[in-house]
Amino acid sequence: MTTTSTKKRQTSRGPLIAGIVGAVIVIALIAAVVLGGSARPGAEFGSPEIDGALPLMPSSSAIDNTSTGLDSPTMVGEDFDGAEVAIEDDGRAKAIVFLAHWCPHCQAEVPRVQEWLNSGGGVEGVDIYAVTTSMNSGRPNYPASEWLEREGWTSPVVRDDQQNSALIAYGAGGFPFWVFVEEDGTVALRTSGETSIADLEAIMTGLVSN
Repeated sequence: MTTTSTKKRQTSRGPLIAGIVGAVIVIALIAAVVLGGSARPGAEFGSPEIDGALPLMPSSSAIDNTSTGLDSPTMVGEDFDGAEVAIEDDGRAKAIVFLAHWCPHCQAEVPRVQEWLNSGGGVEGVDIYAVTTSMNSGRPNYPASEWLEREGWTSPVVRDDQQNSALIAYGAGGFPFWVFVEEDGTVALRTSGETSIADLEAIMTGLVSN
């Protein structure tokens, strides 16, 4: 038989349990906000708006001229902080590098390029952009946002979408995949795989009018 005192204890525990559950939910919501951004897999992907497309880069080529003279695609997307990044035909030459966080060649190229930039490198008149693409939480060095932050990457970054639309639009070369764009908005050349700083500097210098 349930006594009156037992019923009182059960009744008093009801609000206590509800309060504990409510507190747990609040804590979970706070954690979701605090751990937002790159901690959420979805935040690694963007939804860039892309205009134009190039033919696929031949898989056997490290340097490709098949798209030379074609109009480069343009793109408006967001970086990991949600700020808009536009890669447009604005009269400036560009070097666009597509990076996969799990690619060992990208992991070697990124700090090398950043060290070059930190030491005063780069070519005046040429804007460098990175596009993080082919992201996979099940592969090493994920997430890309934390990787680039660790490397101190300073050039603007665009997040590709889950379908790798940006990578495909620019020709889907092997990583790291560079697309070099002339001042008039046409493609100069594309490269697949690691590129030395000497070669990067030479290519970028050739993009700028004397």
